[in-house]
Amino acid sequence: MNILIIEDDHLTLQALQQSVENLGHEVSVAVNGEEGISMAVSEKFDLLLCDIMMPGISGLSLVSVLRFVHLCNTPIVMMSTLSNKPLLEAAYESGANDFLAKPFSIKGL
Repeated sequence: MNILIIEDDHLTLQALQQSVENLGHEVSVAVNGEEGISMAVSEKFDLLLCDIMMPGISGLSLVSVLRFVHLCNTPIVMMSTLSNKPLLEAAYESGANDFLAKPFSIKGL
């Protein structure tokens, strides 16, 4: 699979990238929402992993833009250290396919 990880925390991004690559997948990374949107609309990915809490364009806004402006149908999994019901509802309403509460195991992914 070709996977795009959109994550602003450098340590989380490194760990997730290495783990996913070790599973045999191709990984591209974006460090903010603007970069994530640009990459998601210009390249073909099988899956997007996207943090919710990012400076600038949040993950929720990023997913909404991809779904409703660019009509992107790539599966999107949102990630956050917060996992309350309103946030989960907002993630799904923005167009996310699934949600992972951080920290999570690669097996959980």
